[in-house]
Amino acid sequence: MNFKREKIKNLYLGDTQVENIFLMEYMAAAEGDFVKVYLTALMYTGDENMSNRLIAKHLGMAEEDVMRAWNYWESCGVIRKRYSSPEDKFHYTVEFTCLKEKLFSVPGDSADPAVEGTVPDEMRILMDDDVLRDTFEEVEQITNRMLESRESSAIVSWICEDGLEPALICFAYRYCVESRGNNRFPYISSVIREWEKENIRTLGDAEKYLEDTDLRHNQYRRVMKALGFHRNPTENEQKIIDSWLDGMGFDMNRILEACAKTSGISNPNINYVNSILLAWSGKTKKSRTSSDGTEKGGNPALKVRKLYEELRRKNEAQLEERRRSVYASVPRIKEIDTQLRRTNLMISRLALNGGPNVREERESLNRKITELSAEKAYLLTEQNLPYDYLEMQYECKECRDTGVLNNGERCRCYSEKLKQFI
Repeated sequence: MNFKREKIKNLYLGDTQVENIFLMEYMAAAEGDFVKVYLTALMYTGDENMSNRLIAKHLGMAEEDVMRAWNYWESCGVIRKRYSSPEDKFHYTVEFTCLKEKLFSVPGDSADPAVEGTVPDEMRILMDDDVLRDTFEEVEQITNRMLESRESSAIVSWICEDGLEPALICFAYRYCVESRGNNRFPYISSVIREWEKENIRTLGDAEKYLEDTDLRHNQYRRVMKALGFHRNPTENEQKIIDSWLDGMGFDMNRILEACAKTSGISNPNINYVNSILLAWSGKTKKSRTSSDGTEKGGNPALKVRKLYEELRRKNEAQLEERRRSVYASVPRIKEIDTQLRRTNLMISRLALNGGPNVREERESLNRKITELSAEKAYLLTEQNLPYDYLEMQYECKECRDTGVLNNGERCRCYSEKLKQFI
C-alpha cells in the first residue's frame, strides 16, 4: 500500500514554514527589504522558474538589491550560495540553511565545509591580521562580552569587503553601548548598515554625521518642548535654531534661557526667541583677534570641532609615545600585550570554531587574560607608573574629548572651548 498527498496547485492555498530562530535571532536586525526577499524566496522554494529578476519584479525592487540581500543572508549563515561555475558569481542557487541544525549541531558532524563551525582558509588568514586582532579585542572590551560567531564574520566582512575603517567599527560599538545602552550584535549591526547607507566609511564621517543629526535632532526637540510645542520643527525653524548653535555659538542652556522669556507672551514662537538671541549676540560682530592671538568670528562650532579632533590626535600620539617608552624599558610588558591580543583572538576563534570543550577552553583563556593583566599592572606600578598608563588619557574624561556626553548633551568643556572663538 502506498500513501500520497495531493499537491496544492494554487500557491495562495499553501503555507510557508519559517523557523522561529529566524524570527527571533535574525529578522529584527535585518533591513525590511532583505526580510521580504528571504520570505518570498522561501515561499517559492522548489519553483525552478523563480529567479532574482522575478523576485525583484514581484517586490518592486532593483535586482541588485535582491543580490545584496543574499550577500547579507549568506554573511549571517542563513543561506548558502551554490555556484554552477566558480567563475560566475552572478548565477547561483540559494540553499536555505536549517537554522535549528546550525544552532544545535556539534561541529564536525557534517561533511559540508560551508556548515557553521568551520572557517574558510581565507578567513583564517584574515584572522591573523594585526588590525583585525586589535579590532576584535577592542570590541570585546567595549561590549564586555565575547564576540558571537556571526559577529566575527560580520566584522571581517565590514572591513575587508565593504571597506569600512576599523576605527569606525569600534566607534559604532562604543556609540551603541555608551550612548544607546545596547551591546547586542543585531542592534549594532543595524546601526552600522544605516551608516553605510549614508556613505559613512571612516571615523571622521561618523563623528560628523552624529554631530549633524543625532545631537542636533535632540536639540531641536528640546527647543520645541521649551516653547510648548509637541511637534517637530519646520525646515525654516531648523535653520533658525542652527543659526543659534552654529552661527552665534550659543549653548543649549543659553538658548533655553531665551526660550523661557516667552512665558509672558500669548503666542510664543521661534522668531521671538531669535530676536532675543540676536540682541544678546550682537549680530554685527566682526571677525577679530584676541590678545592671545586666537582668531574670533567665523563658524565657532566648526572651530571647536577641529579643536577636539586635534586633541584626540594628540592623545593618540602621546599614547603611542608612552607605549614605545614602556616597551623599551620593560620588554616583558610588550610581550604581555602581544599575548593578550593573541589570547583574545583565540577566544574569538573559539567562538567561530566551537568544539566539545568550548566552555572549559574559554574559562582557561579568560583566566590567562586575568593573570596577564595583573602581571602587567604590577610591572607598571614597579616603574612608578599608574596601572592605566598604557590606556588612552583624555583631557576631559566625561566626554572623552568629543564635546558630547553619553546622553547627547554638550559637555561643559565644550562651552569653555567655544568662548575662545566668540
